[in-house]
Amino acid sequence: MALNRYDVIVIGAGFAGLSAAVRLTRQGARVLVVEARARLGGRATAFPDRDTGELVDNGQHVLLGCYTDTFEFLREIGAAGNVRVQGQLGVTMIDRAGRRSRLVCPTLPAPLHLLAGVLEWEALGWNDRLSVLHMARPLRLALQQARDEARLRERVGRGSREPGARKIAASPGETVESWLIRNGQTARIREMLWDPLALAALNQPAAQAAAPVFARVLAEMFGGDPRAAAIGLPTKPLHLMYAEPAREYIERGGGTVRTGTPAKVRIDRHKLDAVEAVGERWTAGAVVSAVPWFAVPDLFDGDFSTLAEMLTHARLMTSCPIVTVNLWFDRQVIDEPFVGLPGRAMQWLFDCARGPRGGDASHVSLVSSGASPIVHLLNHELIATAHEELLETLPAVRAARIVRATVVREPRATFSLAPGQPERPPTETPVQGLYLAGDWIDTGLPATIESAVRSGHLAANMAFENLGI
Repeated sequence: MALNRYDVIVIGAGFAGLSAAVRLTRQGARVLVVEARARLGGRATAFPDRDTGELVDNGQHVLLGCYTDTFEFLREIGAAGNVRVQGQLGVTMIDRAGRRSRLVCPTLPAPLHLLAGVLEWEALGWNDRLSVLHMARPLRLALQQARDEARLRERVGRGSREPGARKIAASPGETVESWLIRNGQTARIREMLWDPLALAALNQPAAQAAAPVFARVLAEMFGGDPRAAAIGLPTKPLHLMYAEPAREYIERGGGTVRTGTPAKVRIDRHKLDAVEAVGERWTAGAVVSAVPWFAVPDLFDGDFSTLAEMLTHARLMTSCPIVTVNLWFDRQVIDEPFVGLPGRAMQWLFDCARGPRGGDASHVSLVSSGASPIVHLLNHELIATAHEELLETLPAVRAARIVRATVVREPRATFSLAPGQPERPPTETPVQGLYLAGDWIDTGLPATIESAVRSGHLAANMAFENLGI
């Protein structure tokens, strides 16, 4: 087998792996990225639709203004212009009765912008609006806790709390739903605001997901910069939005990006030996594993007994699905980039305006997060469900004809955040020179793009510090 030497080898070419490789390239390391799939992007990629030829994302991915590491990564690779970000949070919601309203958070200091937006939101009664005032103290606690944990993580690369931490925003054993009720949130504001946010961020219903991670999400969205909650949508298919620009950046810096290359990391107990693929063998001063939790148990060869605890936790992590229904109509049916549909099987509707429209034709995507109740349905049943919910909410759909429909399932889109799930591992491992990256690493965030990129940056920084170059 051919033998090649790199400073760092990154395994996995999604957001975590590519952000790690870009950071290492910027620092001057010679990097090899290997990806088992034929295309870049991992669980955030695109593929050509069989009939229309349009590049379709494997699910609508949304960015938020608080994604600081993600936007730093995009700026570094010259791709920040591939995301259109709101000036402030503004979202149209259509409730189960078909009533349309819009939540707009004005440009006031946080969290006053949230309070002002909710107090002006006509979807809520006055008791519902005033209940948001009870969230001020939990948000302050969550913000302080996030700052403390970020300092600790920066110092030691681990997710544990500082000894003697006095106050926490939410108990690890309580669900988002119980936490919100404990903090005085009414059923109506939960249905219209907090539950959709929890489903979008955690990919689990509020009655299932643990409260601490949701508190952290709210702290990042509403605790600092008033633009942190603004929503950003990609203006290009995902692999063109970030993956291909990242590949070009890495290769310009002297690195190599390989797709269609399933690899194994050979370990000699506490030391890295090599990374191997069919007919090839590479060595490196460090390896960053950026594969998801469900793939990491099959990544290693040799004596990797020192990783037993981490691998056991990865095997025990429960996966949560997302279902996306793509509908092509013969005319326009939506006049906004996205609309929230609270209380339904499909909670979000997006106008996929990037693709060829063929005159007045349109393509919309309906997304179901926390899709365990429906992921088993047949494609025609999912399409019928999505169409029926559109008929109930958008009058223009009644006069429109579906010209194509597809379903995209991601059965392992994210990991479960329910109380009692295994602990997420830190970046460092007991194997010298081996680091973990991915949205499932203990970043304090749920399985989001930002979690993946933050983990990639942390792994890259730690790997580079230990290279001695």
